[in-house]
Amino acid sequence: MASSNDYVPLLPPGRAVGARIKEFISRFYAVSDDPSRNEEWVDFFLPDAVVIIGDKSAKATDEIRRLRQSMWERVKSRRHRPGKVFPASFSGTDECDETAIEYMIQGSADFVTNDDEQQAVSWAGHAILNEVQGILKYRFYHVYLQG
Repeated sequence: MASSNDYVPLLPPGRAVGARIKEFISRFYAVSDDPSRNEEWVDFFLPDAVVIIGDKSAKATDEIRRLRQSMWERVKSRRHRPGKVFPASFSGTDECDETAIEYMIQGSADFVTNDDEQQAVSWAGHAILNEVQGILKYRFYHVYLQG
């Protein structure tokens, strides 16, 4: 099993939230690629979070759990390779949630299906995190898939 160190993305230097986002993303994708860690994956999201992955979507914990389980129905193994992360700060704007951390990310993933077919996809994502009792959680997570 890969450790979270195998999932370290690239962030621009000098960002105050950079190290914290990097650690969060590394842990998230390490958990994401392990089918035995469904509940841990679900716990990365707020209870009312919205998740969109490709053409599938979920809102709130029960739907997110079902989405996670469905992600493994035809897949034997998966390996994400996070690439660059583009953190953003919109403080001072009318639409800003001062507690939110927002970022875009790009990467790739390799899959092996239950039929032993190997597949690769490129992906990009948009995420909004909130801090709850010192722990970062996704409020919004949207992944765009190509491949």
